[in-house]
Amino acid sequence: MYEKSTLLLRNIQECVQDKFINERTPFYFISTIFLFVAIVLSVLSALYSKENFSDFFPNAGKYYDMNIHDNTVIDKMCWFFSQITHHTILLLFFYFFLALVNRKSEPYFKMVAPLALTISVLYFCFLFPKQQLKIHQLSFSNFFSHFMIIFLVFGELMYIKEYTFQETTHCFIFILTCLCAIYINYSLRGVWSYNLVKLDRYKGWDLVGKTTSMMFIFSFLFYFLKNKHKLLYGITSNDLKKSVNTFSGLIGIVFFTLYTNSAS
Repeated sequence: MYEKSTLLLRNIQECVQDKFINERTPFYFISTIFLFVAIVLSVLSALYSKENFSDFFPNAGKYYDMNIHDNTVIDKMCWFFSQITHHTILLLFFYFFLALVNRKSEPYFKMVAPLALTISVLYFCFLFPKQQLKIHQLSFSNFFSHFMIIFLVFGELMYIKEYTFQETTHCFIFILTCLCAIYINYSLRGVWSYNLVKLDRYKGWDLVGKTTSMMFIFSFLFYFLKNKHKLLYGITSNDLKKSVNTFSGLIGIVFFTLYTNSAS
């Protein structure tokens, strides 16, 4: 009887270890907890903030001579989801949570990771200088959402098995979801996200073009890092033929960016 109980417990333990616990579980657990805390703090900050920003008005204010007052939960959550940072943190949270319960999807990571690094670069280029703060003065949610996620991304990238050439463009799907959230926010509140992503003028689309180009650069960087041991990084003529439309679109984005910069 004792031997049967011992054998049963051993089988259960091996089953749990094989299906639920592995060497990456602590990393996924810690990442999930910190991402969840960052999301909760961000939501609470949006709901209880009393400080106006360039695109958020918990106190009554003016946005280009238009009276704005984000005094309802709907207004505040609409602003929350229109922020590309929050958008990205939610996507990363779902990836690490699914990885924690052994439902990891590497294609999903390859779509989210370039966006995560892109929003970090954009934050420190455009928004961080305006705040006139040092990095250690940032709130936990801001610090984690824009700085610590860099380590999460590269920490997970090391364990991604492969990265194909075609997958370098899959990240563009989340540019579309971000643009949808931004436009819905403008339709409901009449305010463009960050007061920068203005989709009714050239400057806004110029920023979208730069963001798309930066995402592709990071996606390409990941591809090179995962294929540096292969001849010509594993790129074949067939891969190039299949990517003609993508590259022609990116070239169009580059020329559009150059045109808008020269015009301004």
